[in-house]
Amino acid sequence: MLVSAIATFQAIHAQHSAGLAMMQANNARLSGIRNIGAGETNFNALHQQDVRNDVASAKAQFNYQMATAWKKHSEAQLKKELNKKQGLDISA
Repeated sequence: MLVSAIATFQAIHAQHSAGLAMMQANNARLSGIRNIGAGETNFNALHQQDVRNDVASAKAQFNYQMATAWKKHSEAQLKKELNKKQGLDISA
């Protein structure tokens, strides 16, 4: 039961980390848009940065989905263990 509870908290941490990574990728994308100069713009470098931002955003979204599935599984496992024990055993 303790292992399932710890796994649930780790999944929540993974969700928060992935959410932060999504915000950072979007912030980097917006910073790139803000920093485009009207003069000499290197469109090749701009394209490469855009691709890196897209990859980082997709990776963060995937990690968030995986963490959400992990959290649901851990919560279901914890609920199953609690139902099996019919209460919390504090004798340790």
